Amino acid sequence: MNWPWPRRNPDSTHHSLRPLRRGLILFYITLMAAGVAMLLWVTSRDYQQALDEAERQNLSLARSLDEHATRTFVSVEQAMQNIIENLEGLGGVDKADEYLTYLLLRDKVKLAPQVRGIIAIDSHGRIQSHGLEYPTRRVDLSDRSYYRYHQQFPDLRPQIQLPVVSRTDGKWLIPVTRRINRPDGSFGGILLAGVEPNYFLDFYQSLKLAPSMRIQLLRSDGVIILNYPFDEVHIGQNVRNADPTLFERHRLKRTTVFRQNDPASNRDELVAFHASQGELPLIVTVSIDEDTVLGKFRENLFTRAVITIALMLVVTVLFYLLLRQLRRIEQIEGRLHLTQFTVDESPDAVLWSDRFGNIRYANRSASRITHYTPDDMLGLRFADLFPNIGEAQWHELWGRLKQERQLVQMTHQRDRYGQLLPVEITLAHIEFNNEAYTCATVRDITERQNTERELRRHRDHLQDLVLERTAEIRTVLDASPLAIMLSVKGTIRLVNPAFEKLFGFTSGAIIGQPMSLIHADQADYQEAGQQMLQKVQQGEVFRGEMALFRRDLSEFWAMLYAKALDPDDADKGVICVIEDVTAQRIAAQALRQSERLKRTIIDTTADGFILLDASGRIVEINQSFSRLLGYRREDALGHSPEVLWGDQAARVFPPDLASRIGAGNHIEEVILRASTGELLPFLVNSAAINDEHQQLEYAFAFLTNIGRLKEFERNLVEAKDAAESANVAKSAFLANMSHELRTPMHAILSFSEMGLSKVGRTEPVNLARYFERINSSGNRLLVLLNDLLDMSRLEANRMQYDKSRYCIQQTMQVAINEINPLLSGKRLDLEADEQTPALFAVYDKTRVMQVIVNLLSNAIKFSPVGSSISVDYLADARIGDGQPAIGISVRDHGPGIPPDELELIFDKFIQSSRMRTTGGTGLGLAISRQIMEDHGGKVFAANHADGGAVFTLLLPADRGAN
Repeated sequence: MNWPWPRRNPDSTHHSLRPLRRGLILFYITLMAAGVAMLLWVTSRDYQQALDEAERQNLSLARSLDEHATRTFVSVEQAMQNIIENLEGLGGVDKADEYLTYLLLRDKVKLAPQVRGIIAIDSHGRIQSHGLEYPTRRVDLSDRSYYRYHQQFPDLRPQIQLPVVSRTDGKWLIPVTRRINRPDGSFGGILLAGVEPNYFLDFYQSLKLAPSMRIQLLRSDGVIILNYPFDEVHIGQNVRNADPTLFERHRLKRTTVFRQNDPASNRDELVAFHASQGELPLIVTVSIDEDTVLGKFRENLFTRAVITIALMLVVTVLFYLLLRQLRRIEQIEGRLHLTQFTVDESPDAVLWSDRFGNIRYANRSASRITHYTPDDMLGLRFADLFPNIGEAQWHELWGRLKQERQLVQMTHQRDRYGQLLPVEITLAHIEFNNEAYTCATVRDITERQNTERELRRHRDHLQDLVLERTAEIRTVLDASPLAIMLSVKGTIRLVNPAFEKLFGFTSGAIIGQPMSLIHADQADYQEAGQQMLQKVQQGEVFRGEMALFRRDLSEFWAMLYAKALDPDDADKGVICVIEDVTAQRIAAQALRQSERLKRTIIDTTADGFILLDASGRIVEINQSFSRLLGYRREDALGHSPEVLWGDQAARVFPPDLASRIGAGNHIEEVILRASTGELLPFLVNSAAINDEHQQLEYAFAFLTNIGRLKEFERNLVEAKDAAESANVAKSAFLANMSHELRTPMHAILSFSEMGLSKVGRTEPVNLARYFERINSSGNRLLVLLNDLLDMSRLEANRMQYDKSRYCIQQTMQVAINEINPLLSGKRLDLEADEQTPALFAVYDKTRVMQVIVNLLSNAIKFSPVGSSISVDYLADARIGDGQPAIGISVRDHGPGIPPDELELIFDKFIQSSRMRTTGGTGLGLAISRQIMEDHGGKVFAANHADGGAVFTLLLPADRGAN
C-alpha cells in the first residue's frame, strides 16, 4: 500500500498558498482603486460637459432673444416713422386733426401685433389722439419722465422708456417714444408706441423653457424693461447698481457667461449675458438654476455610482469566497499533516492490513514494540504478530468488521524474539482509494492487568472492613429510639427497628422500595427532595417538616433530618432521621389559631389598640389606631406615648397602672392629638399585664373615638335649646294671637253694642262711624285668619297657584294703590323707580302682590312719620345657581334689623326684637318666603349702609319678554 500523503515533519509550516493569497489581496485593492478612480474621472468629465453644454445653450438662447427683441423694436420704429413724418408735416401734434390722426394710428396698430397702442401727445403733455379710441380722453402725461426728456432735449432718436402702467387701460406697456419738431425746430409733441409685454412673454412661453430659467430684457444702462416669468416688482429696477464695475465689464465683453447666487432663492445660477451689437441699446440675460443644469448629470452619477458599488460588492463577495476557500484548503492540509504526525507518533501500535491479512502500514510504535524494522513489518502477515488469530479467525473477523465496522479483541502479541505480550486490539473497517483495510490499534495491557489484580485484592479487604463497620452501625441503629433510614439514589436500603415500629413495615418489605412510598403528597415530596438534595450536597443537614404515610395509610406529621454520607457524592447515600411530631404540631397549630384569632379581633375592632413593653415603648398598634390618629405603624413603633401625646400620655397609661391588677381597668375620657395636629376626643380603657413576679411586663389600651357621641350630645343640646325656643315662640304667638283676636273682636262687640243702644237716638253720622269701626276690625280679624289659613296650606303643601306672565311694575302699582291710605296716614312719600323698562315674569299675581303688600306694610310700620320709602326694580339679578332673575327692593328709613335676626325673622311666629311694640302674628314674612320659594325665587332682608332695612324680592326672569 502506498501511504496517501508524503511523510513530512509536522513542525514545518505550510506557506504554499500564502503568496497566492497576498497576490489576490493586492489585485483586489488595485481593482477597487482603479474603479474608484475611473468613477471620479468620468464624473468630473460629465460635470464639466454639463456646464459647458448649458453655457452654449444659454448663449445661443440669449442671442436669439436679442435678435427677436431687436426686430420687434425696429418694426415698432418703422411703424412710427410714417406717422412722425405726417405729424411734422402738419406742424406738430397740436395742429393735427384728431380724427384723421386716430385713423392713421389705428391702421398702424392693426399692422403691428407687438404694439398695443400708439398715442400722440401734444406739446402740453396731454393725449391728442389714441389709436384705440375716439374721441380721445385728454389724459395728462406731462409728469412722465419721457415727456420732460423730449421737451428739454432735441434728440430725434426713438427712446425705449421705463415700463409703465397705462393710464388709459391700466395695463403694463413698454413705451417707445420719439420727439416731434415743428418746422422751426421747436418742440411739437411726442409720438408714443406702447409695446405689448405679453408679446414677448407669449413668445418666451412658446419656447418651452425649463421652469427654473429666467430671462431679463435690459436697457444698456441696466434698467429692467421686461422679465420672464413676469414679476412687476423688479420692472424698472437697475441691476447695474448692485456692482457697476462688474456690469460694465460684462457689457464691454458683449457676450459672456458667469455664475452668481440668487438672493431670492439662495441658489447658484448660470447666467448668460449678451449685449446687442445693433443700434438699439438692449441687453439680454438668461439665467438658469445650477440644480436644473446638473439634474441629468446627477441622475447619471447616481446610476453610475449604484452600478459601480454593485459591481464592487459582487467582486468583494467573490473575492471573499475565494479567500475563504483558500483558507479551508490550508486548514484541510494542516489537519492532514497533523493526522499523519499523530498516527506516526502514537504510543500505541497502529497497523493497516488488507483483506488477506498482509500488513500494509505500521507506525513507529509498532516497530518499537515488535522489534521489527519498518521494512520488515511490511513483509509480515497479521497472524505472524498475533498467533491466536489464525487464518480462519482472520476471515471471521473480516466478515464481522464489514457489518459492525469496529471490534475490540483481547489477545497476545508476539515480537521478533518470540515473546508474548498481552494486548487489546481495536479493529476498524476502513475504505480508501476503492480498497478495504483493517486498521488495528494495539495497546499493551500488561500494566492494566497488574492494576486490576491489585484492585481486586483491595476490594476484598474493603469488603471485610465494610462488613465489620456495618455490624457496628447496625447495633447503633437498633438501639436508637428514633426512626433511621439509609437512602441511596431515592431507594430505601436500610432501616432500624424504630422505623419498622413507626411505619408498620418490616425491613424486608420496605428495603428496595422508593422513598416516595412513605410520603403522603408526591408534589410536596418532589419539592422537598430537591431542597434536601441541595442541602446535603453542600455538606449541611437538611431539616424539614412533612406529612408521611404508615403502612395502614394513616397520615402523620414528622420532622425529617438528612445528611449525606459523602457531601461530594450524594449518590453514595443519605442518612435520614425521622421523628413523629404530630402531637407537637397539633399543639402549635392550636396556639397559632388562638394567636391569629386574637390578632384578627384586635385588627378588625373599630377601636384603636396600643401595646407597650416594660420600658414604656410602643411594640404594637392595630389598623384602627393608624386610621383614627393618622400615625403610621413604622412611625409609632419603638417610641414612647409621650412622643405622640406629651402630658396626655399619662392619662392613657397612669403611673399606678401596674398596681391596679384586680381593681378593674383604667377608664377615662381624654383629648389626644392626631398626626395632623387635630385634637380628638377618646374614651380610654387601659390595663397592665404583669409577669410571675408581679412586675410590669406589658401595658395596653383600647381607644374609642367618641367624636360622634360628642357631636350627638351637642346636637341633642342644640335640639333641646331649639325646642325650648320654639316653646317660648309658641307661647309668645299664642299670647299675641289672643291679643290680636281679642282686640278686633272686642271692638266689634263694643261698637255694635253702642250702635244698638243708640239706634233712633243719635245722628246717622255717628252710626256710620260705628259701622266703619266694626268693618275695620272685621277686616283686621279676616287678615289674621287668612294668614293662619295660608300658613296651614303652605305647611300641608296644598297651596294652589294660578301662574301667568305679568309685568312686575304693574303688580307693584296695584299694591301701592292698595296701601296708599296707610302711606297717607303717616305722611310717607313712596319713591318708585320709573326709568327701568318693563320687567316680565311668570307668577301668581295675587300671591306675589300679597308678598309685596306685606313688604310695603312692614316698611310703613317702621318708617318715621314724614319720611320716605324707596322702591327699586332689579333688571339683571341672579338666583343661587346663576339663573337670571328680576326683582324689587323696598327700603325704609326705620331702625333697621339686628344682624343676628336677618334670617330669624322669616321663621314662623318670630318677630324682630324691634317689632314687638307694633303687634302682629309673625307669619307674614314666613308666608312670603314660602310663596317665593314655590315660585323658584327668593326674598331676603339686609340693612342699608345709611340706615333702615332693605327687603329684596327675586323671581325667575322671562327673558323672551324682557
